[in-house]
Amino acid sequence: MGINSLIANNIYEAAYPLHDGEYNSPEDDMNDRKLLYQEWARYGVFYKFQPIDLIRKYFGEKIGLYFAWLGLYTSFLIPSSVIGVIVFLYGCATIEEDIPSREMCDQQNAFLVWISTHQFQFNSEHGH
Repeated sequence: MGINSLIANNIYEAAYPLHDGEYNSPEDDMNDRKLLYQEWARYGVFYKFQPIDLIRKYFGEKIGLYFAWLGLYTSFLIPSSVIGVIVFLYGCATIEEDIPSREMCDQQNAFLVWISTHQFQFNSEHGH
């Protein structure tokens, strides 16, 4: 469902592009949209820094500031995620030797925990 079908179905009366130019135009025909596609909006460039000035020029100040903040926030999350993965892998590797983990994760104790909780509630309600 594209914009042409929305106009044909009288959902929109008209539509005008914000910026002219195709992202897949010939090589000698360079515009901001194509430059953004090549430098920012492809999976192959995920490791590069964002072209914040070009984003700001194309989308405006607020959107440019949003993507600048998003890039900074994401870069701050990387060390935390690396530490989290290391701790998770350590926990997976040592789960068999960790006695409290084995007791907490033992499926045979699931019913025992449930019944002891209900027995405690019954005893506290009836004064036993």
